[in-house]
Amino acid sequence: MGSGNRTSRRNRRGVATVEFAVVLPVIIATLLGVWEIGRALAVEEILCNAASVGGRAASTGLKSATQVQAAVTSYLALAGLPTQNVTVTVSDLTNPGTDPTAASTLDQLQVSVSIPFSNVTWSATSMFMPSSAVLSATVTWCSANACSYPTNITAPAGS
Repeated sequence: MGSGNRTSRRNRRGVATVEFAVVLPVIIATLLGVWEIGRALAVEEILCNAASVGGRAASTGLKSATQVQAAVTSYLALAGLPTQNVTVTVSDLTNPGTDPTAASTLDQLQVSVSIPFSNVTWSATSMFMPSSAVLSATVTWCSANACSYPTNITAPAGS
C-alpha cells in the first residue's frame, strides 16, 4: 500500500514537468505579446501628448514651424524616447504652405508626429508588431494668431 502511493507520486511529478514544458512557451509568448503591445500603446500616448504640445504652441501664432518641431522633439526627449528618427510636420490645412506665425484666425493647424516602432521597442522580437510599423499621432488646433493679447493693462479712469 505504501510503495504503490510512492510510485504514483513519482509518476505524477514527471507528468507535471511535461505539462509545464508544454505550457511554458505559450505563457512566454503571451507575456512578450502583452509587453510589446503595451509598449506600443505607451509610446502612442506619449506621441499624442507631444503633438498636443506642438499644436498648442503653433496655435498661439508666436512660434514658427521650426520652433514647434523643436518643442515636440524636446517633449519626446524628456519623455525618454529617442529623437533621431522622429518626424514632425507642422502644416496649415486652411492655407497650405503658411507658417503658424502667419496663419489667420481660426486656420486649421495640424501637427503630426511619427517614430518607427523598432526605435522604441523593448523586446528583440517582433512577434506581434511588424518591424516596419510606424507609430504616429496627429492633432489639429485652430489658430488664435490674429487675436491680440493685451500687453499693457491700465485701470479705467474713475476707478
